[in-house]
Amino acid sequence: MNNMKQIKILYIVRDSGGCGFYRCIQPATFIKRMGIAETEHVLQQATEEQLLSADLVVLQDTGSINGSNIAQFCFNNKIPFVCEFDDFIQHVSPHNLAGYGAWNPSTLFVYRAMESAKKANAIIVSTPQLAREYFPYNNNIFIMPNYLDKELWENPIVKKNDGKIRIGWMGGNAHADDLKMISKVLHKIVKEGKGNILFETMGMTKHELENVFPFEEFPGTCPKCGYEGELHHFPGENLKEYSMVVASKGWDIVVAPVIENSFGNAKSDIKIKEYSAIQIPMVASPIVPYRDAEKDGAKIRFATTFGEWYNEIKYLINHPEERDKIARNNKDWVDKYWIQDNAQKIFEIYSQILGKGRNVS
Repeated sequence: MNNMKQIKILYIVRDSGGCGFYRCIQPATFIKRMGIAETEHVLQQATEEQLLSADLVVLQDTGSINGSNIAQFCFNNKIPFVCEFDDFIQHVSPHNLAGYGAWNPSTLFVYRAMESAKKANAIIVSTPQLAREYFPYNNNIFIMPNYLDKELWENPIVKKNDGKIRIGWMGGNAHADDLKMISKVLHKIVKEGKGNILFETMGMTKHELENVFPFEEFPGTCPKCGYEGELHHFPGENLKEYSMVVASKGWDIVVAPVIENSFGNAKSDIKIKEYSAIQIPMVASPIVPYRDAEKDGAKIRFATTFGEWYNEIKYLINHPEERDKIARNNKDWVDKYWIQDNAQKIFEIYSQILGKGRNVS
């Protein structure tokens, strides 16, 4: 164990958002906190001194010139490094505002990322589907699921107890197309609710939502009838606070629409884990990671067509006992995915990689 504690892992984090947090910052924090190894994480930039002092470099910033240079420096100096992927970067939609600016055919981001992956000692991905997609670039691939911090996510959801049903969705501007896919379904359901069914979003800005929904926010609450409007929008939150904020919304049902394509099927199941932790039942698209989560024990109601989305959401609206049953089941299911209980497993992946050091020509 003493040798393990002497190992130093340096994380080159792409961003401070969800991918950077779940894939690098959180593992680095808990591996160090639990005394398993020394860790350090930096945002995109790393000095030669930091690189040379590391026993293993986890490189998430793979597509930039800077990331490419770091990969080449590690390769030239025989510093073991891995490339970390949480998305299928070859198939980013032009409507993905967060990613397409870099990951598109007119740039060299994908090329640089794959060249780095070929030189790496290994690739680490979040799902089996991603492992299949990246296997042609490096056959030394390890799957490391996304985990949750128990201290952040064991928050009891706040029920409003006002007779209204709240349907929620959270996500960033990379998911406008996904949300638009079911906007007419939500419009119909909310209209039928006559003020007793609300739809709320968290994460995207009002400007980003303008072309997604055919209904508008209501400015405040009517003092006579209590009408609150059809759409409530809440801005994104810091990742340290957002679990508590989501739990405070009192959502009864959440939706997770994802377009079924190569990119969507390579996503992780993190949304299911987040909603399960705060005990909110979900209606979702039947993409690969969500179907895998169901096989693993999560309860999810799947929908593809307009009619299926409408019927599944209405079913949960009309059956509170089913909502409670799903919530209890999924809370038990997610208990095996706390980072506190899995930091050692993550480190064991790094240890295997260090034991499989190889030269790439």
